[in-house]
Amino acid sequence: ANTKRIEAFRSLPDAEALRDRASAIRLNVLNDLESYLDRFQKSAEAVGAQVHRAQTGEEANNIVLKLLKNQDVTRVVKAKSMISEEIHLNSWLERHGINVVETDLGEYIVQMAGERPSHVTAPAIHKSRQQVGELFAQKLGVDYSDDPRQLTKIARRVLRDQFFTAQAGITGVNFAVAETGSLVLFTNEGNGRMVTGIPPIHIALISIEKIIPSLASLAAFLPLLPRSATGQPITGYVSIITGTRRTDEVIGPQELHIIIL
Repeated sequence: ANTKRIEAFRSLPDAEALRDRASAIRLNVLNDLESYLDRFQKSAEAVGAQVHRAQTGEEANNIVLKLLKNQDVTRVVKAKSMISEEIHLNSWLERHGINVVETDLGEYIVQMAGERPSHVTAPAIHKSRQQVGELFAQKLGVDYSDDPRQLTKIARRVLRDQFFTAQAGITGVNFAVAETGSLVLFTNEGNGRMVTGIPPIHIALISIEKIIPSLASLAAFLPLLPRSATGQPITGYVSIITGTRRTDEVIGPQELHIIIL
C-alpha cells in the first residue's frame, strides 16, 4: 500500500506545494473555526438542511435516534463513517430496534461477522476470500464460492434490496464546504450515492475539522486524499451534495440532517 502511495505522489506535479497549500487552508479554518462552523451552518440551512450540534458522541447518538424515531424509521443503510464507528452508533441504534446495514463491501463483511473494522480504508483486509465465502454461505444462504467477483455480485444483489427499502441513509463526510453548505464524499463503490440519493432521509455525521472554506479550496484536497489513503489518483466517485432534493430532481433526500460533532 505504501509503495502505491509513493508511486501515486510521484505522478503529481508539485505535490509538496499542494500539501503546503492544503495545510495552510486547514490551519486557517482551525484558527477561526467557530466562524467557519457558523458560516457552514447558515449555508447548509439556506439550501434546506437541518443542522444539529453535538458536544459528545453520546449526544450525537441520541440526536440520530430521535430523528429516526420521530419518523418511525426501522431500516437504515450506511456508507462508511469512521466517526460513527468511534461513537458506536450501530450498536446504539440496534439496541433501540433499528436495523442498520453497512453498504461498503468491507464494512458489510465485518458487520456480518460481528467484528470491528481492522483498517481505515480496508476494513476486512484481515479476512481471506475463503472466509468471506463461508460467511456468505452461512449468513446469506447462498452456495459457497471463494471467487471475489462472484462474492461481490452476491453482496451487490443483497444490498440493492436494502437500498430500495431503507427509510434513511447515514454517511460520514470527507469535507464540508462553508461557502455553499455542501457535503463532499469520496467513495469507490458507488454506494455513497445510493445511500444519499434513494432513502427519503439523509443523516450526515461531521467532525469539526472537516470544514473547508470553499469549493475552490477543495481543489487542493482532491488529488491528495485518495493518494494518501489508497494510492489512487482519485476515487471512483466524488459526490458533492448540496441541500435537499429539488422539485426537478428524481434523487436526493427530502430531509437532510447534518450533525456536527
